[in-house]
Amino acid sequence: MKITEKPAISKKIGVFAIWAIGVGMVISGESFGWNLGWAITGPLWFFVPIAVAALMYFGLVQNLIELACVYPYANGPHSYVEKAFGQKWGYFVGLAILFEFLFATPAIASSLGEYLGFLIDDLTMSPWIATLFILFFSIINLFEMHVGVRLLVILTLLAIAELFLYQGSVISSFQVENLMNSGVGSLDVERFVQAIPYAIWLFLAIEGISLMTKSIDRKGFRKTITKGYNLAFFTLLTLALLVLFLAAGGIDWTLPESLDILTENHPMPASMALILGKENFLVQLFTFIGLFGLIASLQGIAFAATTQLEPLLPDLKIKGVSKRAVASALVFIISLVAIWSSQTGFLIELSVFGAVCMYLAVSASLLILRKRKGLVSTESEFDWYRHSDFNPIFSTVSAMTAVIISLICVLAFAYLQFTAFVIFIACSLVYVFLIRKK
Repeated sequence: MKITEKPAISKKIGVFAIWAIGVGMVISGESFGWNLGWAITGPLWFFVPIAVAALMYFGLVQNLIELACVYPYANGPHSYVEKAFGQKWGYFVGLAILFEFLFATPAIASSLGEYLGFLIDDLTMSPWIATLFILFFSIINLFEMHVGVRLLVILTLLAIAELFLYQGSVISSFQVENLMNSGVGSLDVERFVQAIPYAIWLFLAIEGISLMTKSIDRKGFRKTITKGYNLAFFTLLTLALLVLFLAAGGIDWTLPESLDILTENHPMPASMALILGKENFLVQLFTFIGLFGLIASLQGIAFAATTQLEPLLPDLKIKGVSKRAVASALVFIISLVAIWSSQTGFLIELSVFGAVCMYLAVSASLLILRKRKGLVSTESEFDWYRHSDFNPIFSTVSAMTAVIISLICVLAFAYLQFTAFVIFIACSLVYVFLIRKK
């Protein structure tokens, strides 16, 4: 198959593909990460940061739908920020998006390695397994985009089937007493701040759909992207609530070994083993099928990281070497270093920080762009949507909600990981004002 300088989709994507892309890029959040939030607040109180994160994402999704309709040929969220605040801020947000996808990639790969390590009963092999998967998808992402999209759709459907298997297997063990009296964690402002990154992780990367808006069928564009985005969001919210509700109520928290679930990188098979017993056939079957959810997200996230990094690279003058090949190689190398040197929780926090920086900028951009009355995209050869085509009250409230919550999350990260925050700001300034200027 031909390797191209810029990925292209030969066929336009519709509601089903948009839904599958959105769910597939995020669904790993159901597989791991939430247990780290449990360790902070406990299973019951963790629903509070989840509710706040869900509210932010609902607002963000509505913002992205409107922006995609008005600017259908934008290259991603950073393009919206450029239109509102100027090119330099667009560069900054481009780096934030890269930060999000780049660190989510090794986090997902690490958990995937542990899932497979759990299945073969040898967790020492986990980093090697993660490395092989990163290498495989780095090669896959060299090829035309439609190969990745088709693979993602298949993996997403398998991942959802796996979650239904989990829910069906543990529901008979559910007890309200387990949910209400886990004896783990509590909730106050400090713990809320610490737990919010892991609640965001349940939805992180749904905005990856916006990287593919050029490939959505122009006919009925608004209806298509609105249905696709909203279906993806509510699917993820429903799956997350069901998994966490049934898992928390199915575990007997009076047993000392139940507390191990709070530190695992494979909490779903581990929790299922606690409920049903590790030797139960359903546990083994679930763990095998559960790999598909992580693979679906890893493929989509690694693809997004490569796609986001590619335009940030300088023009190459090496014969036979494309920018996409260099971008894919860099994603592999950075992921490799992270897999072998970082903790999953730290990688999640880094990824979430990049995400909320972008959410803040994009939502603020919508508020600015709406004030420019009569503004219409000039990128299309025919008339397109205007901001005035959207309900002004709903649009403003959605944007303000996302701005306020994402700002709180940015400040929370600066508090939790101040050194990483300073390094990110320093790197951004160097890139925007020195490297990009040249």
